[in-house]
Amino acid sequence: MFGLMRAKKCGMSDEEKHFRRLNYCGTCKTIGSLYGQKSRLLLNHDTVFLAEILSAVRGENVADWQKSYQSFNCLNLPRSEMPAALQFAATANVILTEFKLADHAADEGKRRYKLAQNAFSKEFKTAEKILKEWNFPLDEIKAVLDSQNRREAEEKSLDKLAFPTAQTTAVFFREGVNQIGKRELENPAFELGFAFGKLIYLLDAFEDYEKDFRGKKFNAFRVAFDLKEEKLTPESKRKITAILRGIENEIVEKINELPIAENQKTLFVSRLSNNLNGKLKTNLPVLKTKSVCAAKPKPTFSQRWQNASGKARALARNYGWQMPLVFLFIFAFALIAPAQTREAKSARECFDLSFNLMALGTVFGTVMAYPKAIFLQNFPEEPTSEKIKKKSEWCNSCDGCDCDCCCCCCEEGCDGCGCDGCCGDGCCCDCSCD
Repeated sequence: MFGLMRAKKCGMSDEEKHFRRLNYCGTCKTIGSLYGQKSRLLLNHDTVFLAEILSAVRGENVADWQKSYQSFNCLNLPRSEMPAALQFAATANVILTEFKLADHAADEGKRRYKLAQNAFSKEFKTAEKILKEWNFPLDEIKAVLDSQNRREAEEKSLDKLAFPTAQTTAVFFREGVNQIGKRELENPAFELGFAFGKLIYLLDAFEDYEKDFRGKKFNAFRVAFDLKEEKLTPESKRKITAILRGIENEIVEKINELPIAENQKTLFVSRLSNNLNGKLKTNLPVLKTKSVCAAKPKPTFSQRWQNASGKARALARNYGWQMPLVFLFIFAFALIAPAQTREAKSARECFDLSFNLMALGTVFGTVMAYPKAIFLQNFPEEPTSEKIKKKSEWCNSCDGCDCDCCCCCCEEGCDGCGCDGCCGDGCCCDCSCD
């Protein structure tokens, strides 16, 4: 599992942002509690998507989760009462990383993969033990994954080549709904997971085609279509895109069959479409809903100053003689990292942001970007036709944001336009995207 379901928070309601944050941070914190702090480095967006699906299916009210999950402090880990959806997603994250490292070590034989296997060997064993306690069919999964090399040597069918990844993902989705007490959803969850896993495998083959060709490595599309060129021809790209779009439609159909809120279905479908557009470098029309980002002008420094001052006054007013110190702390943080501070509802939550890795990353990026931004403002570079073309290509997956972001989508990334954080896909924003 990779990063196909990376989320952008722009366009979400406060409730939707809260649900996303608690599943994202919750999965990360649960990994830390169950498998140790270093295992949190393994977190990926697709297992967070699994957590979101399980939480949505179970009808979780994330506002009821314990305080450690609500806290912005990354060091505040839960010690008990961990939701079943998060426990399963955390364990899936760890064990899927074990499978992925084993696959890389077998295919490439590079030392770094073996070192990573050794570094996390204890955590992998713990995850396997927990899965067996849950009666998870781990041996079945290992047998399916072990068939990959044989399939690559004998098969030319995309369906058969993608089967191990698709089947593995399907089993995790199926066992996930079992683990949260929704056994009646086994079949739709399995079908959703199967299509999702198939898309992940084939999309990886598409993205790695040229690298695999140069390295003389196996590639599903090269074998299936008997391709001889180092680069995909327009005809091959169209054929592959049609296949991937067909699988996307299957996933959308399966998401819409789940007994979850309509706004959650829309968010998941929109996220899948936007991310797939970016990976395929297409900009097909997507369903226009309140969740689709709409461009807004970047706030001026004066406006940010006023917003930060208002936020600081609102949260510091009840602190008596400590009020000036609290005001200054909140003001400074709100000025530099407005998106992260925007969600904070108390001075304590603002303080917790000092221990939030994403917020600290935004602060660091903002501070580092200012000198270059000032230089570019005073000595603007004349745009060339080539730069305009590159910028257009970079932006083809950026629909803008309604979260006070500049969305300049410049080819250099955030540093190139002095933005306050990146939404991914090259779109520079001050929104709190994961």
